[in-house]
Amino acid sequence: MKIQDILLVSDIDGTLIDKNHQIPTRNREAICRFMQKGGGFAIATGRSWESVEKCLDGLKVNRPCVLANGGVVFDMQTRRALSCQPLPAEAIEYTRRFLKAFPEAGVEVFTPSDVLMLRENQVTRDHMRHERLQYQTAKIEEITEPWCKVLIASTEQPALMEFTRSFPHPGVRFVASSDRYWEMLPEGADKGTGIARLAEVCGVPMSAVAAIGDYYNDVEMLQTAGIPAVPANAPEEIQKLAKWITCSCEEGAVAEFIEILERMYG
Repeated sequence: MKIQDILLVSDIDGTLIDKNHQIPTRNREAICRFMQKGGGFAIATGRSWESVEKCLDGLKVNRPCVLANGGVVFDMQTRRALSCQPLPAEAIEYTRRFLKAFPEAGVEVFTPSDVLMLRENQVTRDHMRHERLQYQTAKIEEITEPWCKVLIASTEQPALMEFTRSFPHPGVRFVASSDRYWEMLPEGADKGTGIARLAEVCGVPMSAVAAIGDYYNDVEMLQTAGIPAVPANAPEEIQKLAKWITCSCEEGAVAEFIEILERMYG
């Protein structure tokens, strides 16, 4: 296997970007070098396509990206969803329950093309500012596109988790993507299934998929990828899933992973 055979997939927050929400120069230079050698580079994230585009800040990926924590495979060049696993219709009722039970929580709905705000709070305002997004407010009945993900934003995450366990919710699963974000996703949709669909689209075997991520929503991706890596800032239980532990996100984790791949595959 050579560099040009590899599909490298990176998480964003805690992996690709630093505390200032910028891609370190070391990462940017290594990614460009990797793609110039023929390697495929993509993103796997909970973010929307517009947020990914702004975060990359001119860095062009050369493969489609996995969005909404696995629910969408999206071509960044054509701005078109190549595949979408929507939430079931029951997700609307589950969302109504959270809105009623947690009147202070912010709630965002992700569709293949947009992020719509059902209710904002300081956490969602920080989220939108952090990702540099303009957003639209909407009522549930006004959303016509498929729902790919619901993000419940609150500083009271333990209470959200406990409430989730209080009622059956077939068809969906919940995952923490940070200590303030509790996400509802389609059952069976995660970054692992997302990169599997991406690999199929790109014609790459899973043994040639290299992936790097740092948090609990990256678990399935790290378990699915043939070559998994984790930055040093990841929780210890996440590090146990990786073949390679790189330097921290701040020091250029993605660049160090690329350097490992270059030593292994030329």
